[in-house]
Amino acid sequence: MQEARGVGRFARYLIEPQPEGAYLFVWETGESEAPEQDHLLDSVQDAKEVAFEDFGVPLASWCTWEGKGFFG
Repeated sequence: MQEARGVGRFARYLIEPQPEGAYLFVWETGESEAPEQDHLLDSVQDAKEVAFEDFGVPLASWCTWEGKGFFG
């Protein structure tokens, strides 16, 4: 999984790859307990591009995240 924090329009972004594609989760505020948005894209690269185009997350902002994902 990959995460970006403190960049773009919102507080946090997480990309979680799954067999059906890659989910882009968006937390709109730092106080959000769960993501307010989720988007299913074809690939991790597509998720990064959508995050850049729609939310202003620079492509170089992503880092590896080892935490628990939404799918286990």
